[in-house]
Amino acid sequence: MIRALLFAAIVLAAGCTSQTSGQTAAPDTPTTVASTSSVAPPTTVVESTSTTQPEAPTTTEPAVIVETGAHRLVADDFAILDGKRVGLIAHQASVVGDDHLADLIDAAPNVELIALFGPEHGIRGTADAGVYVESTIDPSTNAPAFSLYGPTRIPTVSMLEGIDVLVYDLQDVGTRYYTYISTMGLAMQAAAENDIEFVVLERPNPLGDIVGGGVLEADRSSFVGLYPIPDVYGLTSLELAELIVDEALLPGLDGLELTGVPTVGWDRSMPWADTGLPWIPPSPAITSPDTALLYPATVYFEATSLSYGRGTTSPFEVIGAPWLDADSLAEGLSARNLPGVQFESTEITPAMLPGITVEPAYLGQSIPAVQLVVTDPGLVTPTELGVYLLDAVFAQARDLGVDPLSRPEWLDQLSGSTLLRTQIGVATPEEIIATQADQRRELAVSIPAFSSE
Repeated sequence: MIRALLFAAIVLAAGCTSQTSGQTAAPDTPTTVASTSSVAPPTTVVESTSTTQPEAPTTTEPAVIVETGAHRLVADDFAILDGKRVGLIAHQASVVGDDHLADLIDAAPNVELIALFGPEHGIRGTADAGVYVESTIDPSTNAPAFSLYGPTRIPTVSMLEGIDVLVYDLQDVGTRYYTYISTMGLAMQAAAENDIEFVVLERPNPLGDIVGGGVLEADRSSFVGLYPIPDVYGLTSLELAELIVDEALLPGLDGLELTGVPTVGWDRSMPWADTGLPWIPPSPAITSPDTALLYPATVYFEATSLSYGRGTTSPFEVIGAPWLDADSLAEGLSARNLPGVQFESTEITPAMLPGITVEPAYLGQSIPAVQLVVTDPGLVTPTELGVYLLDAVFAQARDLGVDPLSRPEWLDQLSGSTLLRTQIGVATPEEIIATQADQRRELAVSIPAFSSE
């Protein structure tokens, strides 16, 4: 309930993309109430111990300022899991220092790792988007590694056999259509149905407190949108898990025993670089914090015939097509003075990148494109940027007699409604953005927990 009220305050105060920061202090022990401490400990300065002449200053890696839920779990010697048989939902970013959480649990003498569960892209994160992942045996722990992105996307009774607690530790990017939060909700349902405890290890949301875009309509529910929340929702996975339970956003969770291990030292306004945490791509194409920030602006191009950078070193940071007038597009977008981002005309040649990209659009072709360059992450409003991008590209396509919308049903699924598909080219970007803001305000009224009164 606490996190729901925080979410409401963000939505109602902003009416559109918010840039404020959370101020709640983290508790000392794991709890079902998440925390986002606004005060980060100072970075330690290490003085030179040389007895000879002073050396020139050197650049060092930042100290770890933010302790993730996984870090706290390990530091506490898995106390909340003591004596329990564990199923771990994890991927390649589920690490503490240099070690994968699965290996640390497997080595712990007071807990037993029974099984691993992998989301889209798999436990080691090598599968491309939308590609089924097969169940296998994890070579490091010898535990069964069940796929939750294959024929089944919810843990079955046989998969859960012998498990006392499901532990969820997936780094997310704060967007509704990023499928990890759907995996989380379905696993929560399975845990509740089988009387299994569910533990969420909190990690920072790289988009911070940004809230934007439209709200999922009830009849648009799918694996890329299970909850009636905005495109970009401004919560961590732990906060969202609490919200799902508090507001009954999924059925069958009344009896769920939900435990959270919050982060410590994280502030919502904190750029990722200031966390001291390494950036480990949570999926193959989200290669940097800037990519995560631009992802909500360019993901809708998955529904078009344009390249959105798959098969290049700039996925979700570039859009291109053979017919595109990149110079004109970059110039027109630059003239809008959209905050925190610049647009540059370039060329791309999509290629096969093993373990990252399967059959990218325009494979091997050199095509004109526009590169999005983040100049100030704190100013970027990604969902609004996405509307302006769609409007500009579709306008140019109409002038050339090109229909760029190759998968209209996918655009509806991603955006959660028919608004973008039916209004691009009919309404102005500003009008579409205003309608999306109205949807978010209506959401805050229709669910009492979202009210700031």
